[in-house]
Amino acid sequence: MSDEPRYIPQQPALMSAVRARNLARLYKGFADALRADGHTRLADQAMRDSQWWMTYAVALSQIPPGSVDKSC
Repeated sequence: MSDEPRYIPQQPALMSAVRARNLARLYKGFADALRADGHTRLADQAMRDSQWWMTYAVALSQIPPGSVDKSC
């Protein structure tokens, strides 16, 4: 058996914190619309996606401009 992981999750591309925040807001609005239509399971998933993108936006906001190595 190999020690290498079978599944490596895809990493999101580097983007501005503003763009990641806007994606979080988009998912939040989508979740609210789904919940209003009674699709609670899908709304919960969209809310989790919104929270993930907001967390990513906060993490990106901590990176000083120009400090990211473009070769990675």
